[in-house]
Amino acid sequence: MAPAAPGPGAVPLTLATPAFFVLVGTLVVFVAMLLVLRTYYPNRKRGFEGYLDAAGVSLAFLVFSVVLVVALVLHDPMGNPTSGALYETILAGYWLALAIPVVTVGSSVQARSRGSIRWMLPSVGIAILMFFVMFVYYYATAA
Repeated sequence: MAPAAPGPGAVPLTLATPAFFVLVGTLVVFVAMLLVLRTYYPNRKRGFEGYLDAAGVSLAFLVFSVVLVVALVLHDPMGNPTSGALYETILAGYWLALAIPVVTVGSSVQARSRGSIRWMLPSVGIAILMFFVMFVYYYATAA
């Protein structure tokens, strides 16, 4: 049986947690680094490309994570088990700790091989699989 769509329930969801502050703080640090790079070295194309090579995947994951958690909390501060599992999957940090390095390596291998080693999409697939494994774990423990 598939989980219900996120909705109202008995699982408390809040943004006032250390995990959420760490998530947002990490995103702020990455954005600040980008702003400093663009401010002090505005015409350094290779520096900007290097930043995107190293931080692009992390930025994408961090933005996705912050948006998902905020949307869940704003939609239903008391969520159902599906909302709770999504919330925990992101804020527990395990998924990000595993998925970001996997996709970063896949992206870097593909970029450095000039596309001859196609690891980007498979690594994104592995990250998605990891997301669902973590979601199922948290869903099973919330239900």
